[in-house]
Amino acid sequence: MALSRWFATCPLEPGIHLVSEPGHVNSFLVEGNEVAALVDTGLGIGNIREEVERLASRDIVAVNTHYHFDHTGGNHWFDKRAIHELGAKSTTGPIEPAHFRRYLLYIRDLLEALPRFEDLDRRFFHLLTEVTTPRPLPEDFHPELWSYQPTAPTQTLREGDRIDLGGRALTVLHTPGHTPDSICLLDEKSGVLFGGDTVNSGPIYAQGSDSDLDAFASSASRLAELAGSIRVVYVAHFQRYAVDSKFLVEMAEGFERLVSGRLELHPAVDYIGSPVQEATFARFSILVAPNAADSEA
Repeated sequence: MALSRWFATCPLEPGIHLVSEPGHVNSFLVEGNEVAALVDTGLGIGNIREEVERLASRDIVAVNTHYHFDHTGGNHWFDKRAIHELGAKSTTGPIEPAHFRRYLLYIRDLLEALPRFEDLDRRFFHLLTEVTTPRPLPEDFHPELWSYQPTAPTQTLREGDRIDLGGRALTVLHTPGHTPDSICLLDEKSGVLFGGDTVNSGPIYAQGSDSDLDAFASSASRLAELAGSIRVVYVAHFQRYAVDSKFLVEMAEGFERLVSGRLELHPAVDYIGSPVQEATFARFSILVAPNAADSEA
């Protein structure tokens, strides 16, 4: 695989492919006998539809786990688009150019740091693979023209809805917290959960103006109750794109300790350098707003 290509893809198990923008967003192509679903459409930097059409032999519907631009940026490439009803209006309007300028700075910093990390990885850690190594921006991508292309969903989702792919179904679990419209998608037959930004293998983002810490804790608790029927969780960010079901229990315990005030937070910054507070656990952390400790007191 040439690292000059923006997307990285690989089969994960029968009917499921990773479609990653390494270091940025992990999308997942899930194929049934009749329809394929692309769980999240990424940043909109490359044509993700062209990428998934090389993998899928069925018509494709884009299913967003929430409305943030890094999960809906490629929606305009698809004729069929589904999102939770609480996020439907958010995909139909423009996004401030400042969002894209800040993210481009993050990409610049990531690529500048990458050679040092690759050297350390080759010598000591051996973690990077073809599908987890960040790539340069595509040659035909013009950063100054990068913007969000609004789209209206063709289908809105609610708790308990089933997206029937033919021989495989994705059940909608409304898991607010990261955003009000956040969902996870459960393939009950295969024991697979697609976690969106509700579950992440690095910092879990609960610091946004549209985040709700108490709702997040409730959603985490709900997922932990389902852990016994879940084999693997595929997550939307970072190089560890899959975690085991025990992770859901650990996450719920972490949120419970956080909202009950039974742990200390330390100052940190998020990926664009904004100040946050961080609660750190063995396999993940939770980022909250700088004033979260005061509001929880």
